[in-house]
Amino acid sequence: MAICQITNKKIWATCVVGALVLAGCGGNSVSYIAPQDQAKYATTGLDYHDIEAAAKTAVASMLQSPDVQNIKGPKVIAVSDILNDTMQHFDTQQLSQLVLQTLKDQVHGKFYVTKAIAGSGGSEDAMINRARQLRNNEEFNQETTQEKGTLRAPDLSLSGKVIQRNARVSSSKQRIDYIFILSLASIKNGLEVWSREFPISKLGSNKSVSW
Repeated sequence: MAICQITNKKIWATCVVGALVLAGCGGNSVSYIAPQDQAKYATTGLDYHDIEAAAKTAVASMLQSPDVQNIKGPKVIAVSDILNDTMQHFDTQQLSQLVLQTLKDQVHGKFYVTKAIAGSGGSEDAMINRARQLRNNEEFNQETTQEKGTLRAPDLSLSGKVIQRNARVSSSKQRIDYIFILSLASIKNGLEVWSREFPISKLGSNKSVSW
């Protein structure tokens, strides 16, 4: 315990802050959760493991689709809009990133992702267009700038939506369904190549607030 002789208000305030810091340091401890123990600490909200599971389920379904299997690569995918229609905040780009990352890991060299254009479910790399503004800039060696017509247009568009539905199942329990809807469409003809709707359902206390 820190003992301070209070001589003025400034020293008193410093002592109080120091005591609180020491109390905090020796207080709540933090530990990692082992993968096999994840289910013990499930929450009513969407967490990283839910989004990861949704991405893996989507890719597994996609790769089992005959239409996707018949695609002759390499094809460029653009991420379109992925809407969050839930009562909580989560980054839809994380979902699209995990889907595309898993897809590219499963099938090498067949699918690429463009960062030159994207909807709300993805992100553009601003440097791609900014670097093209260097043309005719005398401060830059024009032999090192990118010529016109080099960007690859996308062949496919990935879009989706996440919906949340809550329902009371008893006086003390509620069911929370998160429905993931994902779709892959051909940009050339607008036809849907693949789509899948799948839920992640949870049961929790009515006192739990899932947002």
